[in-house]
Amino acid sequence: MRCPSLARLAAIACSLAAVAAIAAPSADRDQVRERLQALLPGMSPADFALGSAAFDEGLRAQIEQNAGAASPVLEEGARIWKRKFRDGRSLASCFPNGGRRIAGAYPQFHPRLKLVMTLEMAINQCLKIHREALLETADPKTMGAVTAYLRSLSDGRRIAVRVPAGAQASFEQGRRFYFSRLGQRNFACASCHVQGAGKRYADAALSPAIGQATHWPVIRDGMAVSLQGQIRECLERMGAAPFPAGSEELNNLEYFLTYLSNGLAIKANAWRAPRAAP
Repeated sequence: MRCPSLARLAAIACSLAAVAAIAAPSADRDQVRERLQALLPGMSPADFALGSAAFDEGLRAQIEQNAGAASPVLEEGARIWKRKFRDGRSLASCFPNGGRRIAGAYPQFHPRLKLVMTLEMAINQCLKIHREALLETADPKTMGAVTAYLRSLSDGRRIAVRVPAGAQASFEQGRRFYFSRLGQRNFACASCHVQGAGKRYADAALSPAIGQATHWPVIRDGMAVSLQGQIRECLERMGAAPFPAGSEELNNLEYFLTYLSNGLAIKANAWRAPRAAP
């Protein structure tokens, strides 16, 4: 029997290492799903996609009653999306199918830049290429509106975020952030949205980690609140200084959190009640 060469053995080892790296994120997702299903028996991942409304019939009814609340935001987002640049192109021209059916693939890992690229980053990259003014990542009236519109073009499409071998470190950083205790209250994101999913905080039920990425941005007070915007609010409640929107830390966290919702359908721009005055 011929023995494989050292070069062949090395190639096999490299292939196995790559497979192991790619498989690890799915194991993380399965572990979170199993934990949630043990805590919330009878609920499916599709139920998790309802967020807080999965535990609150009154909130579900309010969301349905306010389904039109996103219309002004989407109209402004469409205007920005279709606006002609000085060179005659537009944001729509930068994306396949004019941006239809693409949102479920974001965030995605950029192999050349070796970083996680969010939908907001892809929008600004298009503007930069065409020498147009960039949008402020945290501005709900511009970036929020255009992202809300772009996400609406993928309503009903399933999230399908990939984690190639080169993205493992970014994914792991996002996972570590999610489970790390921070701030004066010594909470982690997982404290509320894994261990505490379905319980109540103040006047709202805590949404499960799986499903959270399906309905962003949410529409609150007539403006689009991004997933990172919601994360930053949560960090403040934890007594931790929030990282800037678009930071590597939040991009990696969004990458991890969105991957957890793989296979669930996007239902962007759900209405949410205004924040109570402090």
